[in-house]
Amino acid sequence: MPRVVSHVEIEAVPEGGVLHLDGETLVTPLARERAAARRVRFEEGEAPSLVRDITRRVVSRMGGESPEAIEAVVAEILGAMGTGRRQRARAILTVTGRNAKGICALATTTLAQLGADILDISQTIVADFFTMIVVFDIRELTEPFDVAAATLEEKLASIGIKANVMHEDVLQGLHRV
Repeated sequence: MPRVVSHVEIEAVPEGGVLHLDGETLVTPLARERAAARRVRFEEGEAPSLVRDITRRVVSRMGGESPEAIEAVVAEILGAMGTGRRQRARAILTVTGRNAKGICALATTTLAQLGADILDISQTIVADFFTMIVVFDIRELTEPFDVAAATLEEKLASIGIKANVMHEDVLQGLHRV
């Protein structure tokens, strides 16, 4: 499961500091707001170097700084990160609002323009209220996930519809809590 950065982790970074992220890391909208307010920058960093840096710190606190011990721990961590992990590349779009023509068309057209592949879709109208859930593949998005999610939400908001996009891993995490 990709790492999710919340506002709590941003608060731990010194003001004006840098938070290193790998390519799979998800950053919550609130975390992005806090980062902007505290002038915290995000930098793409290679996971092995980050793992190695953290491992050095932890091992030195435990009183053992031998290169062999550090490399053994790094190898074990990287091995654990790479095995048994199911790569998820899906997101869920939920749409709600007063029924109107073109809601489904706008959502699906926008998804297609962003390079998403619709895997499953369900919609219903109850007492003049429209609801729709779309599960889509995000592997070939033309924009970063957070930009694509914001684009979808903004386009649907422009016609008075509430939309929410969540990465599958975030949704799964919410259901475990």
